[in-house]
Amino acid sequence: MVELFDEACRKKLIGILTGAGAVYLLYRAIRSGLVTPQEDDEDLLIDKSGNSTLDSIGAVGHHLVSSNSASSNSVKMNLQDLKTVLTILHESKDPVIRGTILTSIYRIPGFSSSQELFRSEGGISIIAESLDDPLNYIKSSAVTVFNFLSNDPVNRDLLVKYIPQVLKLTTSIFQEFEQLPCLRFLTKMSHNHQNHLMLKHAIPDFFLLLQTGSSSIKFQVLQILINFSTNLELTFDMFNVQIEASFLFLFNYFQRQDILNDLLLLISNLNEIRRSLPYRSNNHIYCKDSLFVLLFGPNSQFSSRLIYLMASPDDRIKLQAARIVTNLG
Repeated sequence: MVELFDEACRKKLIGILTGAGAVYLLYRAIRSGLVTPQEDDEDLLIDKSGNSTLDSIGAVGHHLVSSNSASSNSVKMNLQDLKTVLTILHESKDPVIRGTILTSIYRIPGFSSSQELFRSEGGISIIAESLDDPLNYIKSSAVTVFNFLSNDPVNRDLLVKYIPQVLKLTTSIFQEFEQLPCLRFLTKMSHNHQNHLMLKHAIPDFFLLLQTGSSSIKFQVLQILINFSTNLELTFDMFNVQIEASFLFLFNYFQRQDILNDLLLLISNLNEIRRSLPYRSNNHIYCKDSLFVLLFGPNSQFSSRLIYLMASPDDRIKLQAARIVTNLG
């Protein structure tokens, strides 16, 4: 890497990414990873005038962000700039450099309007290489880039094949800040029913996260499950998932209001399909610890939870609970 990138190239790379915000971090990362021997003793914190490097670079970065942000949607990235960033990401083994680029690349002015160029340079596959990185934060940073890329319909079609890798990552890491980008990506991909079969086997994992995750995790998982709940082909898999009786404790006043509203929307969707002729025309057999038995079985306590919620001061929750109660039969 030292041979590949001289001082001019390093400065150019910093210039390309200064619209990202974390200018000083990027500067230190690139300098530490690509430094030449004569620069080893140079203090990165203090410049030759005795000023703080953090302050001076940060000020430049802020100025560039301000001047470029308004026109970033119409500006096209320079091909050589893009190649420089992708080459370093592809070839560098330094996790600081890789992580900084991954958290910066989609903020570069002109990146949004250069998606065709990005694809032609193999950008998606280069980002995807980081899904195999040994460090989880590098993997989740790559998924964050996927989230941005998925706003483009063409990119979205190309990203489908990475769903299994992101799904595996989601269920194998336990740090919320690393899980959330994965869940957001899967939420976007779950809007398309054609992708549901790739996600189907993870339904038990999603329900487990719903019960055990933080409020942010709960909210994001619910977006995926709500998308599933509109697909008749997944209804039995969702109803037959094994669930703890404590699942009913989610339906309480102390739950975050948007989460509680989405929980009720999820159950309302499932209940509508349960009562539909296409679903009732099949003879479904559920396991005794299934979500179906917990919600609609002969000994279910779910209706009492709904009646309790019908006294909620939130009109959305009150109406959702009432709608399900009146359609339980």
